[in-house]
Amino acid sequence: MTWPAISDLIPVVVFVGIAACIYMIAGFGFALFAVPSISLFMPVTEAVSLLTLLGLTSVLRQTFALREHIDRPSAIRFSLWAVAGMPVGYWIVNIISDQALRIFLGVSTIIATVVLLRRSENHTSHPAVENSFAFASGVLNVSIGTNGSPLVFALQGRRLTPNQFRATIAVIFAISAVVTSTIFALDGRYTSRILLLAVCALPSWLIGTLTGRNVADKIDQQQFRSVVLVLLAITGISTLVFAL
Repeated sequence: MTWPAISDLIPVVVFVGIAACIYMIAGFGFALFAVPSISLFMPVTEAVSLLTLLGLTSVLRQTFALREHIDRPSAIRFSLWAVAGMPVGYWIVNIISDQALRIFLGVSTIIATVVLLRRSENHTSHPAVENSFAFASGVLNVSIGTNGSPLVFALQGRRLTPNQFRATIAVIFAISAVVTSTIFALDGRYTSRILLLAVCALPSWLIGTLTGRNVADKIDQQQFRSVVLVLLAITGISTLVFAL
């Protein structure tokens, strides 16, 4: 059994707690914030593997809590396309270096921030376009763990209520996380060190989740969303600069 070093443990505990709080308040941003931040202290593949496990806990809780609001046709269609994109993401990880993966992560985080910034519930899109974004989410999920923004864009044209949107995207996240975790397990990524880091981060995740839930209704959601987007942009730029 390989115990994680303090230099790995502290960033994981801190950033997981912050990311869980952000997710509970804003409804997005767990992986977008945590993966680039933690990847500054460990290889991208390890950060993705670790946060896939921890993110699964969040999305399963959200899926269960909002299960009555799930738009099942959208959830099934987008989940199938996301799973279809996962082999491409796995292939990408195995042919490029960690530095290239960091550049990909940094650029993707910045693009995702722009997509979320320009989010509009009024646009319509063709099913083929929606499916392509769901496919892209699967590619990103396995390669860099940040699959949220393509799904946000894909679901925007569905005319869903806020609860339907949160519930539907949560169940797609959950299915994607289960499949991705299985791929990582078969690939031997879940070493004793990664599993111990995940266990050590669980209390931090719980504290962040409870804190976010308690303050979600007490703050201005739009202002908080703006702060989160700025924070995501900074993490993306930092990851890109570090990689270069």
